[in-house]
Amino acid sequence: MRLPGMPATSFEQLATRWQAARDSSEIIHLDAAGCARMSRATIAAAGAYLAEESRAGGYVAEIRHSEPLAQLRADLANLLGPDLSAGDVTFHHSASTAFAALVDAWPLPAGGRIGVVPGEFGSNAMVLAARAARDGIDLIDLPVDGYGRIDLDALDRHGPAGLDLDLVTFPHVPSQRGIVQPAAEVAARATAAGVPLLLDVAQSLGHVPTVGLGAAAYVGTSRKWLCGPRGVGVLAISARIIERLAAPARCLHTASWDGHGPPVPLTGIAALGIGESAAAARVGLAHAVGELVDAGTAVVSGRIAALGTLARRRLDGVAGWRVGEPLAEPSGIVTLVPPPGVDPHAVRDRLYAEAGILTSAFATSRAPREMTGPLLRASPHVYSDPAEIEALADALDRFTRTR
Repeated sequence: MRLPGMPATSFEQLATRWQAARDSSEIIHLDAAGCARMSRATIAAAGAYLAEESRAGGYVAEIRHSEPLAQLRADLANLLGPDLSAGDVTFHHSASTAFAALVDAWPLPAGGRIGVVPGEFGSNAMVLAARAARDGIDLIDLPVDGYGRIDLDALDRHGPAGLDLDLVTFPHVPSQRGIVQPAAEVAARATAAGVPLLLDVAQSLGHVPTVGLGAAAYVGTSRKWLCGPRGVGVLAISARIIERLAAPARCLHTASWDGHGPPVPLTGIAALGIGESAAAARVGLAHAVGELVDAGTAVVSGRIAALGTLARRRLDGVAGWRVGEPLAEPSGIVTLVPPPGVDPHAVRDRLYAEAGILTSAFATSRAPREMTGPLLRASPHVYSDPAEIEALADALDRFTRTR
């Protein structure tokens, strides 16, 4: 099978390098949207840091690694720029906790309005619902098409009234459907209307182009397309919005206190960070992001998109499974709607146990306002091979017919 999109040599050379950088595995990894594979060098960087913590002391080791962590902030800012700098980036436990911290701190008037999409990620949707219930906020659905993609024409037909909002938020790439939202176009319209955009890039950072989207704030994660360790969330906020944010409701590690009176919130990005953290995971992420930058984000995104297109064309219709997004969508997330009577969770388990193929399955709680039934998801990364997609197609056909 030949990959569409870019010269075969560009993709093959990149794939060869990324495959060689990782340990061999008896498992076919098609779950980058869950947890991507780390390189040996990324694992070694995190391990070496842990060894240094043991030798020199944990906090001493962190101080000694201030340079790679500063470079990590700069690299992440560049991946989201150009209006961000290293000082606009901090870290959290996960994209979900970063999102919760931002929503909690965002200045919204009583009776305010937040523009959302029906396909919002489940945990984010719960955070938004809790803030809405607490402060009398209205959650307003943005117009979307049949794939859940924001409909720009419909948005424009409403004119400025269509963005009579106090905040807009949505995932750039949803977890449950491999579409790419027109984030830059929405951000431009929102900015013109004086409405900030909070963009969830957990499934797009390191996956699809993210530079110049124009959001006021971003949340992301290490463990997916960036190929970093678990346990690191990314939070980036434009300087034009940071001082408008309120102090988080829980100010542990984000405030100073002299023992008298109320705690004094820290200023700037520090007010939304966290104190104690898995510093080794951040060091590992620094190395992983460096590998992405060295490889070139355009060719990385191009190979992932080509693999996604190849997978959709091959898998759509296999034993009655149907792909949930346009076949040529420039995304590596491939969602599969099962034929009647087939449980995606059972198929996922058989794929792993009997064919050694790692995929994901999830219930409607993943996006409860959009999903109507459970789905199977495959998500190849740069290191994946077209032959692995063929193996998935064969196993999917076999396990569906012999359930």
